[in-house]
Amino acid sequence: MADESRIILKALVNKGNNRILFIKSGCDFVKTLFSFLSIPIGTIIRLAHNHSVPVGIGCMNNLYASVESSDVQHFRTEACRDMLLCPRSRAGATLKNLKHNVEDHETTRYFRCPNESCQSSSTKLISYYSSVRCRCGHLMDKEINLSVKVGDKVFVKGLSTLIITDDLQVMAQGTPAISVFVEKLRSMDPNTIKEVTLNIGVIEVLNLLMCSFVSKTPLTDIFLKHTVAEVKNTGNLPIHTHSYSQMPQDTMSDGATMSVQLIVSKSKKVVCYAEAGEDFVNFLFSFLILPLGFILKQIRFGTLKGCMDHLYRSVQNLDEKFLRSQFCNELLLSPKLPPRFCYENHPLGIGVASFRFESAEIVDPKSHSNEMVCDQGFLKGPAMFLVTDSLVVTPISPIFGLPILNELNVPITDIEVKSVNVGKEEVSLIYNCFHYYLITFKYSACIPC
Repeated sequence: MADESRIILKALVNKGNNRILFIKSGCDFVKTLFSFLSIPIGTIIRLAHNHSVPVGIGCMNNLYASVESSDVQHFRTEACRDMLLCPRSRAGATLKNLKHNVEDHETTRYFRCPNESCQSSSTKLISYYSSVRCRCGHLMDKEINLSVKVGDKVFVKGLSTLIITDDLQVMAQGTPAISVFVEKLRSMDPNTIKEVTLNIGVIEVLNLLMCSFVSKTPLTDIFLKHTVAEVKNTGNLPIHTHSYSQMPQDTMSDGATMSVQLIVSKSKKVVCYAEAGEDFVNFLFSFLILPLGFILKQIRFGTLKGCMDHLYRSVQNLDEKFLRSQFCNELLLSPKLPPRFCYENHPLGIGVASFRFESAEIVDPKSHSNEMVCDQGFLKGPAMFLVTDSLVVTPISPIFGLPILNELNVPITDIEVKSVNVGKEEVSLIYNCFHYYLITFKYSACIPC
């Protein structure tokens, strides 16, 4: 990822505690901050591993690693694994206009079949991934330049000047919120305040993204303290909420129930692990393709350890005159999945966007060469998997559960099997647990009474 031109910003700093009070910013930096909401969780984890100080995002690191280590034979196609490890953003083409786009080139590439006869028809076939097979059987591995019409320019109008506080509240001058903030500044001794110049590039922006999950003062932590140890120590803490928020029922699918077998310790009354079919694991794996804004939409404000909810609320509260369009607003606050990324009856009921291509159609990465669209999930079926309480997923094995029982100090004579049918109500509980640790999953919420 190239470190392109940098952004120069002025920050007011409290000299007493060496903390940033606020940054006065033009549109470039604010656009970059807002773009965080459109990034899929799987992309955030991949970027954290490859380009930044490692930050553990709950158990989602285990889920991502499970996809990485899974044999490709368990997936419907090789491209299904690529979808989860390198998911596409609905706003991908829009983000290319950012001065600092933390997503890498992989998330905006398109491919076609090298067989020229496949391009002679009125509707040309294109693919997100080079691992997709064309109808003719060839790999669609010839990269092409493609312009995607997804709307107008990026998020914030060009001449907007906004205030960004240390906990990522973005406020416009002249609003009630900024008036309260200014009054607090006036009560401070002017001699305790100094101005600092910040020189911000892609690496700093990426570190800010990761730090925002675990810190209430990410601007200070990244731009002033510059200590890797501090960020690492913060990153080792679980990212969690302190209370549940009910997921809106009208966003959830009424799809078929999923059957899960829970291996439970009778004496400790805890779930040791679960045995589940490919439908339930498809559901878990799909967390990786969800945009951050979709998750934050369901979370009760003020309950996260970090301050990503402040960023989401800032977009909500920002006067529409500062935003480019309603389309930009929806990209951040109600993001959808790109075409072909969802599957039929997905339990969370997330919407799918429509891209406009000129005489071109996207091949579903989940489909085989003789299909155009696949309504199934990412995994082949029927299949059974073992899922631990920390979201490690492996193909089921007669002996794999024994090390888990030994680690928990649970003898085989102490276990029992409980069957759970996971429907709309249970999916809501699982999703609440999903952002209970944003993201740590607890099966205990599903144990029948």
